[in-house]
Amino acid sequence: MTNTEMMKGAKFNKNGVGAARCPITQVPKPAVTRPDEVLIRIEAVSICGTDVRALADPPAFDFVDGIIVGHEGCGIVEAVGSDVSNCKVGDKVVVHPNIWCGKCPSCRTGHINLCENFRHIGDRIDGAMAEYLCIEERMVYVIDSKVPSHIAALAEPLACVLNGTTTLPAHPGDEVVVLGGGPIGLIFAMLYKAMGAHVTVSEPGEYRRALALALGADEVINPKEIDLEAALRAYAPQGADLIVDAVGVMLPTAIQIAKKGARIAVFGVNQTATVNIPQYPITEKELTIRGTYITKGTFPLAVKIIESGIIPIDKLVTHRLPLEQLLDGIELMVKGTAGKVVIEI
Repeated sequence: MTNTEMMKGAKFNKNGVGAARCPITQVPKPAVTRPDEVLIRIEAVSICGTDVRALADPPAFDFVDGIIVGHEGCGIVEAVGSDVSNCKVGDKVVVHPNIWCGKCPSCRTGHINLCENFRHIGDRIDGAMAEYLCIEERMVYVIDSKVPSHIAALAEPLACVLNGTTTLPAHPGDEVVVLGGGPIGLIFAMLYKAMGAHVTVSEPGEYRRALALALGADEVINPKEIDLEAALRAYAPQGADLIVDAVGVMLPTAIQIAKKGARIAVFGVNQTATVNIPQYPITEKELTIRGTYITKGTFPLAVKIIESGIIPIDKLVTHRLPLEQLLDGIELMVKGTAGKVVIEI
């Protein structure tokens, strides 16, 4: 009988309270058992909004009890299966966390982000908030070793936002409004700014408004103190060409401030929210409303953007914490006193 090799990991406890919600504990270290697998020594994992909601008390997002959390990961390849060809031992890699089946109708029509048989790491199966992760080769992308791991870990949220911005691109001179200045909203703002748009970020939190300006936003508005529509129409009388709901409950506001013929991207995910949508202005303005869900073929582009430094995504990381301070990082994001929090393993 052989002893199982162990490692540190953050393990979700559905019935835990406080620190017991996701204790840092010893868990079995994974190993390459199939020819298409890659073993990664994790160096950095950024905290996602879904992690924040799942680790709330009570949980507001459904994670499988007992799994290792975390899905925005970067690390170094430590071992590969015999059939692996897209990376080698020693490479720095980022991880696509949404393992699509390739067989369901959605996958077979190219909509891999809508797979009916997803296996998501970090909420359905063991994730990256641990010392090691083992995953299929097709879910791994090599990134330049010169990119710091705490920045490379942002490839996953960037790839998700790129699914929205490539579907609904801005044109030079467009008036873009991003509703919500959390990390996702700020990535939208950076990308649309890089496309030549005039970008407004609507965000009640003072810390994140200041961060939005530092990342290149042209205007920031506190919608709790200033009427957003009135403020916008002072410099964009017809309204916005493109609006992003980065929160998940802001569609009525987006419709209200939309210019005729405008486009609206709905990215924010809120499983418990219900909003009343006025139908008439959608028709009368001929609005396009597009849902955008996770990433679809945009990981390579995300890697290129991070490697190029074309947007200041490095400034989005405001806190870097050890694994033992995961819940401190969660608390920073709950309070809105952080941009992106990265856990370094």
